[in-house]
Order: sequence, then C-alpha cells, then structure tokens
Amino acid sequence: MEAQVAGAAGKDDFTFLDDLRLPDSLAFFDRPLPYDSAFLREKVSYLLPEVREFARPWGAYSTHRPSLPGADRISIGGKVFSSSLLVRELGTLEAVFPFLASEGGELSRWAASVEEDLKKAAFAVRFIALKEAEEALERHISERWSLPDISAVAPGALEEWPRTEQKALFDLMGPAAGRKGMILNSKMWLEPLVSSSGIYFHSPTGFHNCYLCRDDDCQWRRFARRE
Repeated sequence: MEAQVAGAAGKDDFTFLDDLRLPDSLAFFDRPLPYDSAFLREKVSYLLPEVREFARPWGAYSTHRPSLPGADRISIGGKVFSSSLLVRELGTLEAVFPFLASEGGELSRWAASVEEDLKKAAFAVRFIALKEAEEALERHISERWSLPDISAVAPGALEEWPRTEQKALFDLMGPAAGRKGMILNSKMWLEPLVSSSGIYFHSPTGFHNCYLCRDDDCQWRRFARRE
C-alpha cells in the first residue's frame, strides 16, 4: 500500500466514474427501496427502461495520506477536520479516499417534472442511481488499491462527525463538484439532492456507520449497533 500511495493523486486530481448506467430491471438491484411496496416496484419497473436512456449517475474520488495536526483534528488534502472518530479510524492509515456520488443533474431535473402519482417511484429511481454510483466507487477503489475490505464515513451520519464538517469536505472535492454542477447549499445539503459524500478507507475492524448510529429503527441499517 505505501508504495502505491507515493504515486497517488495530488490534491486537485480526481478519478471520475461517469459512464455509469441504471440497471435494466429491479432484478439487478437487491436493496430495499424508499417507500417500498409491490405497487411501488411495479411503477419503478415501468420507469427504469425509459430513465436509463438519459440518467447519468456519477462518482468521483481523490486519494490522500492523512496527518494529525492536533488533538481530535485530522488533515486530509490540506483540509482540517475536527472529529475524534476520524482521528481514531483514519489517523494511522497510509491512504484515504474522499468521495462524491450523485444521481446526476439529468435525473434530478426529470424528477421535478414527473406527475404527482409517480413522485415516490421517481425518488426510488434516483435512490437506485445513487447506490449504483456508490457501489461503483467502492468496487473501483477496492480493486485499484487492492483493499480486502472497504468502509466509509459520511459527515452528518453520526454525532462524532457532524454535518457542519460537510463544508471542508466539499471544499476538498470542489473541482470535482464544479465539473459536474454539484453545489453545497446553505443548509449543508448537496444538490442534486440525491447525492452523498464522505471518505472511503480500509479498516481492519470493518468500521461502518451503523455500529455507532443510535437510530435502531432505521430501515437502511445493515449492521447491529455496537455499545
């Protein structure tokens, strides 16, 4: 890993995955959907072939070696984040991978114009697009950097790394966001709305946000909470 990091991308260099497509059908998507039901899935299945023609989900990441400038502070790509969680999980690693993933502007604009009875199905399609982008990033990083497992942490998902930290992460990934027309609004939400950001990293302990999340009723929970 260390030899690879020596030739890693610089602060303003990004790897883009922007030739992504939605699956042909729900048979290729095995996650639960927002507002999931048999009726919703019928509508999503109706929409997918049409939307797949113009939807362009994308992901981008950069590669950095973190440093520790002070207690509970970590520097990544010249941006300093305040988080004991990041220090604990990332502070000793040779490389971390800040990322952006998005449904893409094409899908966001389409969803704004669909009829009311298709709004929930349209949101589910957008969710599928985002997950396709995130999973493509995970595969690419894992294969390129020969990581046996990959974990992620996102600002705002846990109290230990609050949403206010989104600004520094967005500044770090700014050139990539600008290329795709992504913005960060005043409430620290990304636009297009169905987008995500965070940091991928190799974790020998297999860290996941779910381990620390206090929302035991979350429908997206993939791992039990650790006390």
